[in-house]
Amino acid sequence: MSPERSGDQRHQHYLRTIRIAATLLDGPRTYDEILDRFYGYLRPLGLFKKTGGVARNRMAFVNERLEEARMLGWIVREGDRYALTIPGREVVNRRLTQLGETGASIRAFLQPRTAARTTVAVHWGLAALKLPAGLLSGSIGLLNDATDTLLDGLSSLLVYYGIRSGRERAANGVLVILMLATGLLTLSAAGRRFFVPFELEADWFAFLAAIFSAGVCLLLWAYQRYVGRRSGIMALITQSVDSRNHVIVAMSVTAGLVASQLRFPLLDTLVGLTVALLILKSALALAVEQVRSLGGEETDFSHFPFWIDTVYVNFLHTQLRDWLLYLVETEGIHTRSELVARARQALDFQGIPAVRALGLEEEQPSDEIIEGSLAELFQRGWLTGEMRVSITNAGRKHLDRWI
Repeated sequence: MSPERSGDQRHQHYLRTIRIAATLLDGPRTYDEILDRFYGYLRPLGLFKKTGGVARNRMAFVNERLEEARMLGWIVREGDRYALTIPGREVVNRRLTQLGETGASIRAFLQPRTAARTTVAVHWGLAALKLPAGLLSGSIGLLNDATDTLLDGLSSLLVYYGIRSGRERAANGVLVILMLATGLLTLSAAGRRFFVPFELEADWFAFLAAIFSAGVCLLLWAYQRYVGRRSGIMALITQSVDSRNHVIVAMSVTAGLVASQLRFPLLDTLVGLTVALLILKSALALAVEQVRSLGGEETDFSHFPFWIDTVYVNFLHTQLRDWLLYLVETEGIHTRSELVARARQALDFQGIPAVRALGLEEEQPSDEIIEGSLAELFQRGWLTGEMRVSITNAGRKHLDRWI
């Protein structure tokens, strides 16, 4: 093992020893409570497996960290409980202050104003890349996309000032109008190509611009969609729809450039028409939401799903379900009320210092996930009973695979 790698490993052990000590920040705890809290920081990620049976297999590691913390004078043992010393509390608080600074940066990045400023910078940067690439290649799809991105740079300035002044609804209305206009202009430009054919000259710069644009816009879509849903600002949702369109546009443009190498320029015209129709369809859907909001209706954000959020919730649901089954089998919990209480305790991220320092404790799941996980255990036949529950043979077979 190289000295650098050995040093990194020692540093990681040191940080984990601090994390062990941090479990005692809110008061003395037993060994089992320390073990539960030590791995509890993984629960916001949906990793219940490591906080259940697998964690029991890592007791030796936890024991080493406890002994190191005791040797360093950070913790003391009082009967069956461990307590934090004054030097230990100082070390833990310094580490949590560092995490707090990281959390503050994350929270600042997730603010609507920051998202709006970031969008401005990204749009102008992409426009500076795609416009020369479109002019050099002659791709109508890439030129339309570059023009649209340039307009997005202007409209994103409007969104930023709209959010800053509290007039994001008005800014969103202008965005929708611009999207409609862009769609109509793109449709017109693509239609003209049926009558005025043009031979594409694809080059590496055009390919690079299209592929790079797709990757950047995909990240921008996720960022705008998450912040928009989190803050309830429709203007950011509208921009996320536009970013998603750019991803599809960039992929379509790439297909058109490939077609040019195959001497099939008609595909580029078809791509332009597809892009135009896509932009118009998105703009009309957003226009409907805008009209509803002007009529006093609340925006239904379920019309603008965030698949990453959905994947996370499904993963959390599955892991929580299997963890509840593990509790019944290994910890002697045999009532539905006890299972619900343990699940609520596990999902109370306020009790995890690292999560609290990062400011993520408010992101805890709702009771719907707990009830949904329990319901599935009964539906699958892994648990049986009403007031008192017990695990079935099918449940044990599934649990063996989980552990």
